[in-house]
Parts: sequence; C-alpha cells; structure tokens
Amino acid sequence: MMQLELKSRWLDEQKQFFIYSDDADPDEWKELVFCWHEETFYGTFATVDTIGNHIGVLLSPWEALTFFAYPSTSAFIDTIWDEQSKQFQIWAKQIIADIEQKQFMPDFDAWKQGWFGWKRTTEDEHPFISVWRSEAINDWIQLDVELKQTWQQIAETYPILTSDSASFMDEHDWLTEIGWDKNRPPFIVAIRLNEPEEDGKAWSLETVLIDATTNDFTVYPHMPKAWEAYVSHIERAQQRWQTIVPWLSENDTLRTQLNEEEAWRFLVEATTELTEAGVRVIVPEWWEIVKQTKLRVKARVKSSATSVFGLDALVDFDWRIATNGIELTEQQFAELVEQKRRLVRIRDQWVQLDPAVIQHVQKLMKQAKQEGLSIRDVLMQTLAEKTNEQHEDDEAIDIELNRSFATLVRKMKNIDHIQTVTVPTTFHGTLRPYQQRGVDWLIFLRQLGFGGCLADDMGLGKTVQMLAYLAYVKENEKRNGPALLICPTSVIGNWQKECQQFVPSLRVYVHHGQARAKEEAFFAAVNEADVVITSYSLAHLDFDDLSNIAWDVICLDEAQNIKNAQTKQARAIRKLKGRHKIALTGTPIENRLNELWSIFQFLNPGYLGSQTDFQRRFGTPIEKNGDAQATEKLQKLIRPFLLRRTKTDERIALDLPDKLEQKEYCPLTVEQASLYEQIVQQSLEKLEQVDGLARRGIILQMLNSLKQLCNHPALYLKEKEPKQIVERSHKVEKLLELVEQIRENGESCLVFTQYIQMGEMMQYLLSTHLKENVVFLNGSTPKQTRDDMIEQFQNGQFHIFILSLKAGGTGLNLTAANHVIHFDRWWNPAVENQATDRAYRIGQTKFVHVHKLITTGTIEEKIDDMLEKKQALNEQLIQSETWITELSNEQLRELFTLS
Repeated sequence: MMQLELKSRWLDEQKQFFIYSDDADPDEWKELVFCWHEETFYGTFATVDTIGNHIGVLLSPWEALTFFAYPSTSAFIDTIWDEQSKQFQIWAKQIIADIEQKQFMPDFDAWKQGWFGWKRTTEDEHPFISVWRSEAINDWIQLDVELKQTWQQIAETYPILTSDSASFMDEHDWLTEIGWDKNRPPFIVAIRLNEPEEDGKAWSLETVLIDATTNDFTVYPHMPKAWEAYVSHIERAQQRWQTIVPWLSENDTLRTQLNEEEAWRFLVEATTELTEAGVRVIVPEWWEIVKQTKLRVKARVKSSATSVFGLDALVDFDWRIATNGIELTEQQFAELVEQKRRLVRIRDQWVQLDPAVIQHVQKLMKQAKQEGLSIRDVLMQTLAEKTNEQHEDDEAIDIELNRSFATLVRKMKNIDHIQTVTVPTTFHGTLRPYQQRGVDWLIFLRQLGFGGCLADDMGLGKTVQMLAYLAYVKENEKRNGPALLICPTSVIGNWQKECQQFVPSLRVYVHHGQARAKEEAFFAAVNEADVVITSYSLAHLDFDDLSNIAWDVICLDEAQNIKNAQTKQARAIRKLKGRHKIALTGTPIENRLNELWSIFQFLNPGYLGSQTDFQRRFGTPIEKNGDAQATEKLQKLIRPFLLRRTKTDERIALDLPDKLEQKEYCPLTVEQASLYEQIVQQSLEKLEQVDGLARRGIILQMLNSLKQLCNHPALYLKEKEPKQIVERSHKVEKLLELVEQIRENGESCLVFTQYIQMGEMMQYLLSTHLKENVVFLNGSTPKQTRDDMIEQFQNGQFHIFILSLKAGGTGLNLTAANHVIHFDRWWNPAVENQATDRAYRIGQTKFVHVHKLITTGTIEEKIDDMLEKKQALNEQLIQSETWITELSNEQLRELFTLS
C-alpha cells in the first residue's frame, strides 16, 4: 500500500483550494485520492498546476467542499493529511450539514459591499467558514445546470439581487424584496406616474399595490382588508423612495402631484434612479417611444430643380421640427421653447422638449441658415436613402424634396427617365441605342452643372459618345470657351482622326510637341479652336497657360491617369477651370478606392468629402472588412455620376463575335525552379526582421523578381545578350508554338508584357524564327511612330504586334488582331481586360482567342485565383483590392513557396 502525506491551503486571490504533496507528483496519486470524487469526474477534470515550488491539484470551492466532506478511501493508498486539511474536513462537514438542514440565508452585509453571499442563520465559529460557504454555494449554482437556470429566473424576478441600493433599505426590507422572507406581503409596492387629462395640468403620483398572484393593480390606500396588516411595509417603501429621490418628499410625505417640469424630471431622472434601486416604477406606455424619439430638423425644398445650378448652389427651404410623428413649424417650436414647455400633448401625441436637445436644434438651424444648404447636401442624403434610424450623428438635417426635385433625383437614379436629345447632322455616324443614352446622360448632367464619369467597358465607344456630345453642345448652346481634352500621349493621334471622321466641323488644335504654342500664341490658337487636345504631362508643365482659360468642357480620357490624387499632375488638373467636367475610363478603380475619390474630386469637388473622411467612411470598411452596407451606400452615392455598361449587358446588344479566354500552363525549367526557391527563401528570411515600409518594399521586390524569373531567367539575371532563349523557358517555348500556329492560320496577334527587355527578347526571337516583321511598341516609342505602327497593323502590313502593357494597354483600336497573348500576368484583372479590349471591341468581326500564359506551381498560378476574386469585386463596386503586401508572413510563405 502506498503511503502519502497531503497538504492543502486556500488561495484567496484565485478563490481555489490547492492540494499537494512534498514527496510525489499528482500523476502518481491523483487518480487514487479522487477515485470516489464525482464532482471532478473521479479526478479526470481535476486541474494540475504549479503554485510556488509545489505541483498539485486545484479545486473550486464546491469541489473542495464535497471532497473534504466525503474524502475518498482506497485499499491502495494510505493518505495522511496535515492539520490544515483536517480542519478543512471538519468545516466542510459542518457547511454540508447546514446546507442539508437549510441553516443558511442570503448575506445582507455582503450585498452592501457589492457581492452576493450566503451566511449561517447563527454565527460561525470561524470567519473562513462564511467565506467558504458563500463561495461554495455560488460555485454550486454555476456548476449545476438546473440550479443556474433557476437562479437566473430568480434574478430576473427580483432585479434588486444585482442592483446597488444598500443605502436605501435595511436587512428586513431587503430579504422581503428578494423573496426570501416567507412573511413577505402578497403584493409588490410600486410607484406610478399618471398623465393629466388636459395638457398643462398637474400630473398625479400614486402608490400602487400589484397582486403577486393575479398582477391586478390596487391604488393605495384602497386595498383588501387582509392586506392592511402590511401597511408598515408600504410606508417603509414610500420612505425609501423619498430617500432615493429627495425632491419627491414634501413635509416628510410622498408627493401626490407634480407640475409639468417635475413630471419630465421624474420620467428622465427619477425612473432611472428608482429602477436601479430595485423599485417597480410604472409610467405612461407612450413614454418609452417618446424617450427614444429625438427632435429632428426637417427642411423641405422650396426652389425649383430645373435650372442649371451645380453642386455648390444653395437651396431654399421651409423649416420644420419633427418628433414622434408630429411636425411643428419654426414659429410653433419657438413658442413652446419660449414657454419652457417640457411635455406637450399635440394632436393626442406626447412630445418631450429636452432643454439640451432644444439648444442643439437651435444651433443646428442657425448654422444651416447662416451657411446655407447646397445641392450637394441634398443629394448626399437623398441618394443614400438614409432613414431616421440610420443617421450617423445628430448633426444631420432631414431633407424633404418637392415634386420637381424628386423628379430630378429619379432621373439621376435611372438613366431611362432622362430625356433623349437630338444629335445634330454635323455628327457623321450612327449611335447605338446605349450610346445615345450615354450622350443624353452627359447633356443631362451638363444642364445641371454636374460632372460625370463615363465608365463604359473598353470598346463600347466612349470616344464616339464624347464626340456626339461635343457636336450637340456646339450646335445647340452658346459656349464661353473651347473644350479641353486631356489624354495619354499614345492616343492623341487617335483623337485627331476620330474628330476628323465623326465631327469634321470641329476645329481641333493639338497642343503637343516641342514646337507647341506658348503664351500669346497659345491663347490665339485656343480662341480659334472648338477642341484643344493635350497630354497629361503637359497639363502640369503648361499649367500657367492652360489655367488662364475658362474652358467650356474639360474631358479626361483614360482618367485613371489621375488616380493618385497627390501627384503634381492630378493637382494641376483639378485646379483647371471648366464649366462641365467629364472623365472617360473603363477602370475608375485599378487598385484602391481612393482612386475613385481622386476622379470624383476632379468631377465634383467635395462631393465625397475629404480624402481622409472618404477613407474612414468607405475605403477602410470596404477594402479591409468587406463591409456590404458601406459598399451599398457608396454605390448609391456615385451611381448618378458614373455610367458604366459592360459588353455582357444584354441591353447593349453589341453583336460582337465570341471570345474565348484560355489559360496555357507552362512548367518551370530546372534553372528557373532553383532560382525561384533561392529568391523566396532569402526574401522570407528578410521579412522576419523588418516591418512597415521596409517589409512592403521586400515583398514588392520579391514579386517583381519572381515574375521576371517566370518569364525567363535572362530577364531576372539582367543578361544583356541572352543565349538559349527557348530552351531556358517553357513559357517562351509555348509562346513560339502559339505564334507559329497563329501565323500558319493567316491570323494576327497582340502580345502583351510588362517588361521592355522581355519585349525586345520576344521581338528578336519571333522575327528570327518566323522570318517576318515583328513590331514592339513601348513607352519610349515616339508619337508619330506609334501612330504609324497602329495604322500599319490595322492595314495588315505586319501581323505580330508586341506591346508593353502600360504603353499599349489603353486607348488603342487594334481589331486587326483576333488573338491576344498575355505573356506575363498583371496583378489587376481590370488592366488585363483593358489590354484584351484593344482587339475585342466594336469593329471586331472575328472570333477572339485570349491566351494567358501561367507557370505552374508558382506565384502566377496561385495569384490566378486572386485575380478571379478581384474581378468579382470589380463587378460589385467597379473594383476593390486588398494588396499582397497586407498578408501575414505565414500567408506569404504559403503563397510564394514553389509547389
């Protein structure tokens, strides 16, 4: 038989008992010592822990109580307890006996100190017995499911159990209130406030007795004869109410009448104080609704909404103050405030006039009248369809629209409600129905003074719609200046030709090149023009000249060029003065929601708030948290000023040929795989040592290195004269195979890459193998050369056109190609789609085949899923993206590791 000496002690901070041996670990004795202890499931759930230098078993107060009261015995162990443990056993038996004989009760003194305890009906011989009893019974209640549910029901029935009102009652009252005293009265004493029959009269305060069995109400002093024995209980309750709320006392007697201001104070303050002290308070049913209803300032639009005004124009209003379904005129509200009314019954509805709220409402109205409310304020609220419950703060003013303004908003929400304009015969072309709607929309916004973003899919004819708009404006309106068109250098020539083809009557001045006009010569040229075309770079460089003109229209083509709001170029463009501003772009958002803000800040300054405010309200919630409510709200705000149609929209009816997107998978060569693992390993090691901007820099560098390596080792290694071009990259091998098949079928193709050196390598390889002219367009190609390249390709003078993604991914019409090859993947599906749409656009008559080359097992394959998800986001809000640099180190390891 094993002999074991055990010790135990009470851990006051942990409220637990600790049982241990100086000679043996719990693993050697726990199962034997607790072999009959049901509360720890025979030792299975007993917690082993180290306290000081000892390893032992922790027991909760109830577990210890049952353990010491009924110690386990075993034929395999002889337990020797220390003196403290023997004392615990004696006390445990006593506590258990008290519980079985119901010789315990709630401890009023403990409750006064802020916790609920239990005490013996007679005094304990040792203070620790009281502590242990209270802790054990509370522990027992929590451990036993049925007991716990019963206790919760008791606490709900008698809220005073958990309230803090010790200073307002003695032990007798407390035991009665919590239902412990068996001689408690057969009723609950409550205080009730009654509204007056007529507005402005006194309010009555009554003592009500609620039958504990039937819940019937009896007004004191009228009560059944059997209840008269409990009058002293009623009087003690009334005295306690006066102690809790002293101003309810008059000559040491509970008041029975209150004036209007006192009744309001009772409802607002006293009900809370009394309820928290466990008193039953009865108030009029309508108070809960009135209490939660705030005064709102309402402004009904008076002015007509049919004139030209712009977002900053001020609107006239009729002012109202509304609450609980009641509306007061400004004069009625002022009269009630002057009379210092607090609770007013108007048309059988009660209204409370809180002095603090009144002061706030007056301040809000004064500010609104001084500063005025603009069209922007009206639209921000009505377009977001904000309800009273959705107000973000108390500063909002509820705006009601009149009939003409409501009609305007309906048109802004639905383009089908906009009136159709007649495009003049000076426009030489036929608009498709959706293009006509686009022109109608631009003219509609122009008449109202609002800027707009035409964000149709690439290839749907944004240029044609803009030219029809310019033709209409020239023929039907008296303009104060010419239109300014700002576009990428690569498409200046395209705009020239499109103007000449569709609206030859437009006088076009191209402000570009080294010999461009300056100062007086510039102003003279502008005065003779209907349209001035220039580039984004010159918008900054020639800002002094451009900013001195009051432009009739400022149009940004490929407006994503101002996506970075803080660049000198974007800031300069926003400072230009124009009556009507238009943005053309297939991708209003390429990476971040802030890019959308930048475009809107150009179109309608201030409409989406400051950049910081926009990021707080929309950027962070949508990009970081995927907030559906913020997404929906932003959609509603931007929809009237952003028109987007896609090729897949059934209403467009493009009759375009089919398009097939196909992924071509290529394995890495041994050389590539070896370098790939080396890059990843070295980069991940660096990431463990840095954070912030340095961390992002390492991730972006790793991304770029891996993308280059997936294309070709020579690109990553920066070899000036690479050898064995085909053998060292299966992707290059696949490219050669694809292009050979395309040319054998007599077809033409576009090949997109992000890297100049890669484009040069492909140009050399393909021209050498296929013995034909291969052309490469990139950012350094002069404008005239670009225009010649595009014209020659469209005329069939060469059939393999390599383009750098940035230089050739937007604005070009290359429908002579019916194959598009994305040699390396971009991290943004919208950019890839833009590039594809150089061929898949209006004017394309052949089946278009899109090839996306992907190296298997690499970042390219793993990122492909992310690209698909980003495309889904793009269609949801235009687009949103969480960048790779935000991933954790562990997520990066999983993403980058070669599989």
